[in-house]
Amino acid sequence: MREPPNIPAHLLRACLRDHYALDAAALDFLPLGLDTNAGVYRVVSADGDAYLLKVKAGPLYEPGCLVPRYLRGHGVAAAVAPLPTTSGALWTRTGERGEWAAILYPFIEGERGWQPLMTDAQWRATGAAVRHMHRIAPPAEGWPSIRSETFDPAAYGDEIRAFDARFAGAEGGDPAERALRDHWHEHQPTIHALQFALETLAPALRRQAGPYVICHADLHPSNIIRAPDGRLFVIDWDDVMLAPKERDFLFTGDPPAPGAPGAPPETAPPFFQGYGPAEIDWAALTYYRCERVVTDVIVCAQDATRRDDLSEETKADIARLFAAVLAPGNMMIAAAWAAAAHLSPALRGKVMDRR
Repeated sequence: MREPPNIPAHLLRACLRDHYALDAAALDFLPLGLDTNAGVYRVVSADGDAYLLKVKAGPLYEPGCLVPRYLRGHGVAAAVAPLPTTSGALWTRTGERGEWAAILYPFIEGERGWQPLMTDAQWRATGAAVRHMHRIAPPAEGWPSIRSETFDPAAYGDEIRAFDARFAGAEGGDPAERALRDHWHEHQPTIHALQFALETLAPALRRQAGPYVICHADLHPSNIIRAPDGRLFVIDWDDVMLAPKERDFLFTGDPPAPGAPGAPPETAPPFFQGYGPAEIDWAALTYYRCERVVTDVIVCAQDATRRDDLSEETKADIARLFAAVLAPGNMMIAAAWAAAAHLSPALRGKVMDRR
């Protein structure tokens, strides 16, 4: 979030004091992340210890706190989990009406993001950590509110048709909406091709997708902190879900090609060298890579056209992000079509013909 949340600092300090027994000597907003409903702060206690405070508007997706805590309890040291309140809870509420969830984490120093690039050793370590996570079974009682993959792209199609109709022949609007509308028209065939791929692959995946595992579901370099001592930490579990393992392979490079014997060869991306042998469901991987682009497109369009609480500067950033998501040579779109090349002939023909 680029702009600080609309929460007075004294309420945040009171929250830290009352629920975490922490007196904040410093409370600094950090303009990090793309979630326009959340904000993060670096907190320094009177004792000099550093923490990260995250506040998020609206209902809290509880598995985002519960699952990383569970994984850490089962030996996944890379999973960054919330610190408990004085009552043992993993989150609390703050704001004038308790409208914000507040979650406290340890502050981890290190690199994150796409620059500098992750090293091969860091990717191998990430692959090993994800493999460990995928092998851990959920608790017998489960997590009642955790999302589970349905392979149902109908809601995406509804939103795309709604924006098709909104932008058809439209004029005016603020600068961000005009820019986004122009980009929508320019890249409309690509948007429709990606949605068509989802609708084509979904029925087959509902019938025969592989076993579901715990997936972070947003695994990319901005959510991987590389500490100076060589340790890796996976943050931001807001999208955690139960899904086929391919849900976590969006940004990891292409897995070894079908028929590769034994362990992944040294020419495989380092992530898969760390992850180890894995039979890839190329339909699931294609679906998820297409879905990622479609989701980004829809969220950007929604924020630019339906959010009156965002500044013009923030909306301009959103319009630029929308353009980058659909720009020629976009990494995720190229990765989606690369995965589609491994589909069965019948599915490959349907999906690739609409590119």
